[in-house]
Amino acid sequence: MLFLGLLFDRNEEQLIALKSRGCPLQNQVNTFQWNCIDGFYENGVQDLRIINALPVGVYPKRYTDMIIPSKKWNYNGGDHFQIGSFNLPVLKQWGRYRKCKKILKASDDKNILIYSPYQPFLKAIKKLDKSYSVTLIVPDLPEYYDYASTGRLRKVLRSINNRSIKKCMGRVDRFVLLTEDMKIPLEVGKRPYTVVEGICAAKPSGYVRQSSLDKKVIMYAGSLNKQFGIDILVQAFEQIIDESYELWLCGGGDYVENIKEISKRDERIKFLGFVTKDKVLKLQSQATVLVNPRQNIGEYTKYSFPSKTMEYLLSGVPTVAYKLDGIPDEYDEYFCYVEENTPLSLAQTLKKVCDDKSGHYETVARRAVEFVTKQKNSKVQAKKIMDIVLG
Repeated sequence: MLFLGLLFDRNEEQLIALKSRGCPLQNQVNTFQWNCIDGFYENGVQDLRIINALPVGVYPKRYTDMIIPSKKWNYNGGDHFQIGSFNLPVLKQWGRYRKCKKILKASDDKNILIYSPYQPFLKAIKKLDKSYSVTLIVPDLPEYYDYASTGRLRKVLRSINNRSIKKCMGRVDRFVLLTEDMKIPLEVGKRPYTVVEGICAAKPSGYVRQSSLDKKVIMYAGSLNKQFGIDILVQAFEQIIDESYELWLCGGGDYVENIKEISKRDERIKFLGFVTKDKVLKLQSQATVLVNPRQNIGEYTKYSFPSKTMEYLLSGVPTVAYKLDGIPDEYDEYFCYVEENTPLSLAQTLKKVCDDKSGHYETVARRAVEFVTKQKNSKVQAKKIMDIVLG
């Protein structure tokens, strides 16, 4: 099986992060793909070959290297390949498309699994004959890429790109979706599909809970964009008048400058910027509660299962969130949901969890770990994908 991916070597994470300029590494995206790959091996797949395009921004604004080299690499005994390219607008996409097309036509393996509706990959499979079986994992609908972008030119370019992607999707034989509702806008029709909302590691991170008895830490790691409710989270935290509380924020986005300004008047707010995946896990082990402030507003919530959800549930830390349409009901008992879309309601929910003396929410968090490690682990979820790919 050929896996066309957008991932990076976990051993090179720090180096790639250093080379990235104002463009955060997509840790959740990387984790999903590696958990998927590990799950294939756990299910006995022997002939997996990864064809990878490094998911970094373009030179010079977003990444320090103008040339991304082609290279072979080994993982779990298999020989895999990274597609090289000039890391410049247009040239980057064109180069990846041509090299990917060449690799596919020369391959004896006819089973292709693609992560994400990435245009160079989809263009490469568009004219393959029907002897090739193509399965597409769709983590996000193309029309919601750059959801936080407001630039007119960027929106026009993204619209053109999305139309191209939609045309190429006609060649896809099977789909792996993150939510059931995705099948409508993707026009899946009678083509086979399965829903895999996320994949967690087979076991927790290994970091032991170190939450302080005299400090209550609320933590969020991810996109610090207003569209995803980060402003509501900050406003909610400011309504908690208690010096023992702290708010830790990791990541980047359009609300960062606001956070920096607000933190000057409220020193309890700690902006930590971009941190590695391992650092995030370590920080989470020290938190009292994790929070996802994305509200259930807008149609896109039907097509979204936030990638951090699995990570939060696996952490063993109580989690506060909104009930999004894309979250299956089987997850409900493992969250503490916010009832209203107001800063006050969010503040009250956070305080309820942080001030709990009964241990109820800690018990819920431990049960969440058991749930995801047994029912949503890499072997279980990858088996669902294998069944559709090889079916």
